[in-house]
Amino acid sequence: MGICKTIRSVLLSISVLISCFSFASPAFIYHDVNNQQTIDDIIKARNEFTALNTQAIVSPKLVSTWLKIDTSQLTKLTSPQVVYLEKPINSSVEFYHVNQGNLVNRVMITSDNAYNSRLQNILPHIKFYPTEPDTQLYIHLRAPYAVKFEYHIVTEQAFRALSQSKLFWYGIELGLLFFIALAFFVISVLVKRMHLALLASYITFLAIQCSINNGSIVFYLPIEIGETVAALNGSWLILACAMCLLYHQSYFSSIKDNRSLSYAIWAVAAGFVVIAAMSFAIQTSLSNQFQVLSCLLTAALLVTAYYYVWRESGSGLWLAGVTWAPMLLLGLAWVAMQVAMVSIEQMLVLSRLAIATHILLLIAKIFINDKKLKDQMIFYSLHDPDSGLPNRVALNQHLTRLANANKHHTLLLFKPLVLRSIRLNIGIEQSNKQLNELITQLCMQLDRYGLAALDSTAENKTDIFRLDDATFGITLMGKLSLSQIEQYVCILSAVFEEGVEYKATRLVDEIEVGVAHSPLHAKTAEGLIQSAMLALSTKSEQSDHWQIFDLANSVISERRMRISSAIKEAIDSDCFSLYLQPQANLTTGKVYGAECLLRWFHPQLGQIPPDEFIPIAESSGLIHSLTELVIEKGLKYQQHIIEQYPGHILSLNMSGKDLTKKELLVHLITLVNELNLNPSQIIIELTESVTIANENMLKSVLDDYRRVGVKLAIDDFGTGYSSLAYLSRLGFDELKIDKQFIMDIETSKSNQTIAKAMSDMAHSLGLKVVAEGVESIESYTRLEHYGCDYGQGYFISKPLPFDEYLRWLYEVNQSDDVKQYLIR
Repeated sequence: MGICKTIRSVLLSISVLISCFSFASPAFIYHDVNNQQTIDDIIKARNEFTALNTQAIVSPKLVSTWLKIDTSQLTKLTSPQVVYLEKPINSSVEFYHVNQGNLVNRVMITSDNAYNSRLQNILPHIKFYPTEPDTQLYIHLRAPYAVKFEYHIVTEQAFRALSQSKLFWYGIELGLLFFIALAFFVISVLVKRMHLALLASYITFLAIQCSINNGSIVFYLPIEIGETVAALNGSWLILACAMCLLYHQSYFSSIKDNRSLSYAIWAVAAGFVVIAAMSFAIQTSLSNQFQVLSCLLTAALLVTAYYYVWRESGSGLWLAGVTWAPMLLLGLAWVAMQVAMVSIEQMLVLSRLAIATHILLLIAKIFINDKKLKDQMIFYSLHDPDSGLPNRVALNQHLTRLANANKHHTLLLFKPLVLRSIRLNIGIEQSNKQLNELITQLCMQLDRYGLAALDSTAENKTDIFRLDDATFGITLMGKLSLSQIEQYVCILSAVFEEGVEYKATRLVDEIEVGVAHSPLHAKTAEGLIQSAMLALSTKSEQSDHWQIFDLANSVISERRMRISSAIKEAIDSDCFSLYLQPQANLTTGKVYGAECLLRWFHPQLGQIPPDEFIPIAESSGLIHSLTELVIEKGLKYQQHIIEQYPGHILSLNMSGKDLTKKELLVHLITLVNELNLNPSQIIIELTESVTIANENMLKSVLDDYRRVGVKLAIDDFGTGYSSLAYLSRLGFDELKIDKQFIMDIETSKSNQTIAKAMSDMAHSLGLKVVAEGVESIESYTRLEHYGCDYGQGYFISKPLPFDEYLRWLYEVNQSDDVKQYLIR
């Protein structure tokens, strides 16, 4: 079967080749300027014809051209012959077979190709028998423009082979065009690219126009529909021009920035669509002159657009320009055809060649652009877009290769501390520029050190990776060497401390470095990165520059994660307990009140102290829920207590992160009113560090609480940098001396001096003083002597659950003096 197909293909090719050779026969031409002569008049007007020495005939614009072919020299041929020509676009062609002065046969093809024989629409022709004596063939052609055409006389067998060949290649060409258009449209839907949909529309309209021009429209459409589509000749061409313009408008984003050019493209494209719609409505074709003007206008706009895009973006535009160049050349050839400089046959060859080249270049351009896009996506999947450095994924792959090769290596992660501040002050673009300059300097320093100290080659140069916005990393080959790490840390610090110059200001920075080694600290890439991150987040006690991974820090970090994940569940399950630690009036010996302290016992982690879970709750955003829990439980406890002890004072701790929460203040007011409590018996305690951090806005916030009627206390005083005058201006009612100044007050002269001075100065400013950490009767007595108002500590009582606190209150109130009760 394969051999038979091959033989048929070869025979078909030979037949097509034979068809290229036409028989010579005397020809004569006559131009009917008045366009009034009929075939009968032409037969009689033999003397008005002039001899023609070539097969290329030029027909003037809108002038009837008559061609007479004398077949007397073909009488020796016995087989039927066919005269054919390539029909000019929008032209009418008539064939007449005359024998002995009588009309034998007539073939007429109108300008809209409305002929019942499909083959006549592609190759207008007439068959005759050369054996008949005194036979002439007449060809009558009238075109709306000057046209150059050729006629051919071939055997009927050769003509069949030629027509089959033409039909085959037309089918291939049009099938590929429509298939490519469909493929582009499907891709545009899948990837949501509008320019591909416009390109698909452009190719579709171009294919329809081509099929009308060569007459093949009636072969893949029913006759009636084909004639209707062909009658709209030219409309499809200007629709293709409109889609071409819109495609470029959508494809080149820089065109959208030029409003004048963008408006011009939109206006012309919209005009083309409106004109095409009008031609559809009135069912008429557009003139060739209008088609030429439309193509020239489209070409002018495209040249302008390409020039503008080239001026804006520079190089990289040559492929797009080359892609559309064949269509520009085809337009010029079409103009040349209409002034009789190019024949119809030459135009058809040029048209096929130009369109095929154009489509192939379009496909190549899309393929190359998609490849560039994929390469770019692959590049940025492994590189940081701002700096071009390899990213975390690239680092993970690099470390995985080293781990699989069982090579010892060390990962150094470093973080510039003021990078975010620089970005906020000078902007993202300038910050990235300055960062890239630092990274360039750092690469040079690292490579120079590697070549000099480590005797490495250029292939082993140090790569810098960017894990996130502010974290970078480098890898060192070989076993862990502290001296080598020190050298690299020094290089890193020196480059960032040297900084960069920006607007006559030198921007300097410092870095933190975390170090982890494989396989000592981790055997996998992800594990090594995690270990180095843990080291980076740990404050070094031995060095100001770097910290090596420590397993103890890992355990602490794991515990923090478990606590963080358990806090929300513990709040929902009411697993937190509120303890009360009594406060005594050191002068009267009576119970003054109590401070609420939060306690949490976890089933697996055991008792978790507030110093551990409070910071975690603050960082995870759950501190607000904890504060609400403390206020709600504490005020309910206070309601029960004041039923028996009306003067009882309750102190509640509040996190600095909750201070500005208006809803928390509303919640406090609501509970005070619902429980019918006296707000002056409630004290809100704030740490000294909170007051410093919110100095500008703290007073207005505290005034809101003060207007409710609650009192305010400054907790842990002496651990920060607040002055008493500053606290007085804010209107605090109470000052609590931190326990570090109280616990060893019996043996420390300096703490004795500090405690007495704090008490005296606080009293001079109208503040009450509470001493924390009262652990003995001696401390109690000394603080009483210093004039301290209230005491709190394990000598008085440890923190107690609510029920135990009520029993303790009952027992203490049986005695006239707390101190006497405690020392019994």
